[in-house]
Amino acid sequence: MIGGLDIALDSAEGAPRWRLTPTGGGLGTGWAIGRRAEEVAALMPRIFNLCSGAHAQAARAALGLPADEAATRAARRERARDHAVALLCDWPSLMGRSPDRAALAGLANGSEGSMRRLRDAVLGGDIDLAGGSIKAMEHWLEAGRSPTVRLLAHLRATLDPPWGRAELAMPDGSDIAAALEAGEPARLRETTAADPWRAAPLLRDLHAREGASLFLRLLARLLDLVACLDGAPEAPVLASPAPGIGLARAARGLLAHRARVVGGLVADYRVLSPSAWNLAPGGLLSRMLAALPMSGQTPMLARLVVSCVNPCVPVTLRIEPREVAHA
Repeated sequence: MIGGLDIALDSAEGAPRWRLTPTGGGLGTGWAIGRRAEEVAALMPRIFNLCSGAHAQAARAALGLPADEAATRAARRERARDHAVALLCDWPSLMGRSPDRAALAGLANGSEGSMRRLRDAVLGGDIDLAGGSIKAMEHWLEAGRSPTVRLLAHLRATLDPPWGRAELAMPDGSDIAAALEAGEPARLRETTAADPWRAAPLLRDLHAREGASLFLRLLARLLDLVACLDGAPEAPVLASPAPGIGLARAARGLLAHRARVVGGLVADYRVLSPSAWNLAPGGLLSRMLAALPMSGQTPMLARLVVSCVNPCVPVTLRIEPREVAHA
């Protein structure tokens, strides 16, 4: 596992080229060896606390322990919080707009009523966006009934579909099992917040029209936020490819754990984060950055790309103006 990622636009050898360099060392799982399964399940979300609920879900499934409803609720709250901060704070700041702190405050309460109010504040009313058509989405954007809708309308008008457009297949069970065995993915795949929304009518039709565009991926984060706020039952994640492998849906994509338990004690434990796929050399993040134009908008676009991929590790993004100008 890596501890961070340094992204730089390098023009030392002529034409600008994106360079992605892993930094530091991430959290390992050696501490789990020799501990009881129940103890590992309790410690896992404390050690991997960025998406603690999702890690708790995956750990319990990998260790053969019963599912915990509290972990399920926590994982959904984590996804909601992660997406909401991006939509209501990060993206407006990138566009030179004020964060929608009034809407974001609804997350602090956590009650069912406050979640519904946050949903309405984000969408500007009651609308089935995921199940609607592109035309209905365009009318929704034009109406601009909330700061978030107006921001997305601006992004829709600003972003050219080819900018940042890249796509890989999602990992299947054999990909996951092989990657856990090897300690890293053997094939290039992607897993993001868009995974459960690829078949939704709006994203399906938008994909057919413009491919996996930057706007489509931004919209997927909104759809996932709305689903978390709705609290409705969700489609299950991919079925476990083998005993001892637990899967969970995190804000960043599919999370996988693998455990081998002998005599009640953990003999081997491995974790495969979504970023293991998305940050792989030549993988999704690299391809999306490579598809960006070189212009005055490049720094903003690169930050949107990073937000769509949403790495599990701290990211440093370095773009010198002269490098963009050189292009």
